[in-house]
Amino acid sequence: MQQTRSSLYKPSNTYLLHLWLSRMLWLGLAMAAAMTIGVVAYRVLFSQPSVGTAIANGFDEPIVIIKGGTYTGNWVSSNSNVPAVEIKTSEPVIIANSTIRGAGYLIKSWGHSADLTVRNTTGYGIRPTMYVGSKKPRRFITLNNFKNLVVEHNYLVGTAGIYLGESYDGDGSTSQTVKIRYNKVRNIDGRVFGGEYERSQFVQFNFVNPIPHAEIAWNEVINEQGNSLVEDNINIYNTRGTPDSPIRIHNNYIEGAFPFPVTEKKYTGGGIITDSPGTDSLRATAHLKIYDNQLVGLGNYCIGIAGGNHIEVYNNTGIVAAAFDDGTAYPFWTSGIWARDYYDTKATYNNRMYQNTLSVVGKSGSWRNEIMAGIEKAANTFDNIILEEKATKEMERLEYLKWQQKLDSVEIVPGPQPATSTAGAITHPH
Repeated sequence: MQQTRSSLYKPSNTYLLHLWLSRMLWLGLAMAAAMTIGVVAYRVLFSQPSVGTAIANGFDEPIVIIKGGTYTGNWVSSNSNVPAVEIKTSEPVIIANSTIRGAGYLIKSWGHSADLTVRNTTGYGIRPTMYVGSKKPRRFITLNNFKNLVVEHNYLVGTAGIYLGESYDGDGSTSQTVKIRYNKVRNIDGRVFGGEYERSQFVQFNFVNPIPHAEIAWNEVINEQGNSLVEDNINIYNTRGTPDSPIRIHNNYIEGAFPFPVTEKKYTGGGIITDSPGTDSLRATAHLKIYDNQLVGLGNYCIGIAGGNHIEVYNNTGIVAAAFDDGTAYPFWTSGIWARDYYDTKATYNNRMYQNTLSVVGKSGSWRNEIMAGIEKAANTFDNIILEEKATKEMERLEYLKWQQKLDSVEIVPGPQPATSTAGAITHPH
């Protein structure tokens, strides 16, 4: 019998309700699966080290040190919010013969009056992740209030350098001070997640209480165009040595200081600077000697006094061709040495800049800019040597050869040395 439309099966309202609920359930499960896949993909994209899977490569998870001793390990944190190594003790801690990778702070100690030595250790900045609260640059070391810091014979790659803040709590002896020496550094980089950045340096001092016997010396720092974002390579910020024992910054080789991207026309970083905003003459940066450094190919400036007193800058060499490797002129400012009461605090006086050797090409490559006009208002400037020859890329390359010859003459090799005995070390197991 031929069926008419009125005789076809008609589902009940209950059946239709069940069918609708079933379809909504499957749709919800599908959406949840898609979201899970998205989250996994996000974590893979932003949370993994840029050089392979850390644990698979024999790295340990982050460590918190609560007791003094000597520690050796291979630690990694692929989360910018979690330091790879955190120190929560005022007892002496030595980190030696180790490898540390971090998406945020590599070594951190805040609020524990740290006494830290780091030797023969390699530190890598890896891909940053989203952070909570303040920015988390990939500092090799960040300390607030400390008694002593020794950083020697290390290799830093893609980190945001060394930051010392808050206060020096040491006793003023030679065993409680700061020694940052014999390190090899490549590409200081202050970039964090999301296209942001934190102003970062190879070394920044930013603490109260005068510190005697402090030294930054015999370090090799090279920043490559397009692979780095350094502010000042060395910045001494409202930090003081003592009249009898000034902070000494000497015999460092510093090459490269660029904005990111390098096509930017404005750049506020540079070489070595003393900085003193918002303070008076009793708290301003003071009692420094900056000498025998080689500064090559830097954007903005080689050595500057933006504030401070009783500062001597002498026997340094600045060679700046103001051009990229392909010969294109830097689009940003370049200069040699300068001094100025930049913040108008009346705390910039009794400074001297002398016997420095300079050949610096000015912005766009059409002029020379070795010594800032009006410098004499903030520093007594005399006997500086302006090379007749205009700086070239070849002169910059020769300056690196001179640095290597200097190292050979004093038998110093920056960077990690053959591993010394770790007898008694607390070795973190894989």
